[in-house]
Amino acid sequence: MKSIRFTLLSSLALALLGPCLAQAQGLTGEFTLPMEARWGTATLQPGIYSFRIQHAPQGVLELYSGHKTVAFIYAQAADEKKSGRNTLTVVQDKYAATIREMSLPVAGMVLFYAPSSPKHGGAIEERGPGQASVLAVTISGK
Repeated sequence: MKSIRFTLLSSLALALLGPCLAQAQGLTGEFTLPMEARWGTATLQPGIYSFRIQHAPQGVLELYSGHKTVAFIYAQAADEKKSGRNTLTVVQDKYAATIREMSLPVAGMVLFYAPSSPKHGGAIEERGPGQASVLAVTISGK
């Protein structure tokens, strides 16, 4: 009787936790960065990067170069996005390129990131507006 009860409770727990476990697998993908850019507190060199987003959109973006973990980055804000291409928006100001947005309509979301501070300090008028570039992002799974 105890083994039947245990099996029944185990099956019930697995059925209830199944969707949570699937979400915990996260969203994975990759992109190629053609220039040095700041993303959160990380400075990224040009190259191919892969990522995993756990518990999107509130969770952390784990960023990898090859098998090496490069950064853990939290979005400043998130919104829904259902159409368009999967992209990264990189803004270039006078001092640096900064990744400001990751648009993932395949996952129904867009993530926004804070701008980086200029490396040299200076007045706001010295920084000027930025020029945005859009890079393609390939999604590996969901």
